Amino acid sequence: IDTHLKKPYKKILHQAKHYDFVFASQKEGAEKLSQDLKRKVFWLPLACEPEIHKRENIEKRYDVGFVGSFGGKGSLREDILLTVKREFPNSFIGKAHYTEMSRIYSSSKIGLNCSLNNDINMRMFEILSCGTMLLTNRIKDNGFGELFVENRHLIVYNSKEELIGLIRYYLENDRERETIARSGYDLAINYHTYKDRLSK
Repeated sequence: IDTHLKKPYKKILHQAKHYDFVFASQKEGAEKLSQDLKRKVFWLPLACEPEIHKRENIEKRYDVGFVGSFGGKGSLREDILLTVKREFPNSFIGKAHYTEMSRIYSSSKIGLNCSLNNDINMRMFEILSCGTMLLTNRIKDNGFGELFVENRHLIVYNSKEELIGLIRYYLENDRERETIARSGYDLAINYHTYKDRLSK
């Protein structure tokens, strides 16, 4: 799962040598492992579990929802999250127990993602399966275009300034935001569940 992080990658590479079949959740990670191991490694993206990450019929009380860590002192993620928290104080930004995630995302108008090292993380699928519009940083390649259609299933930002502008825009345009949220939800629960991954 953590092929996009340097230190875990070394351990993963060492461990993977002992297995007949290896699956990596990042496409770039699968390709890198294939090169280093000199054999086929399969790309199997992360996904959602609709019984846990479910759309709840509750009021949208938060402007923005983000469940996760701040990514370390002085990190780009911390900078972005603190800026969003300051600009949109009526938001949930921080950690929560996994059983609270669906309630938080379902009650958020916008679900925010800020990936580390270009990874397509669990949060992306979890937000979509809660029926909330996903606003994520741009993921370059790494299978993004094979999983999602930008501006149909989710919205992408390229900078902190663009992110703030997009949040303001979609908070003011409910119909457009909810159309994207529905499209992302349909995609997630029909094609990106762990059941789908296991079947593959």
